[in-house]
Amino acid sequence: MATLERAREAKAALRDELAGLDGVTGVGIARADASGAPVRGPRAQDVVDDWLLRVNVTSDDVDVPETVDGVEVEVRVVGDVTASRV
Repeated sequence: MATLERAREAKAALRDELAGLDGVTGVGIARADASGAPVRGPRAQDVVDDWLLRVNVTSDDVDVPETVDGVEVEVRVVGDVTASRV
């Protein structure tokens, strides 16, 4: 289980580790549910004070650690990110 403060510190370390690595499109923090899985959608009854790191990548070939300083890392393959016109 990781507190928000611990996740923030781990995020900074992970961002430094992944800096300049091709295929990484974003690094963030997400709330985990009671089982440690990322929370998606409104399920407030299952939410505890547990946080994880979330990394968006363009393909599953990008090498991302499973944990950073004891904080779990969720990797999501989102493909290429491009700007769109409004």
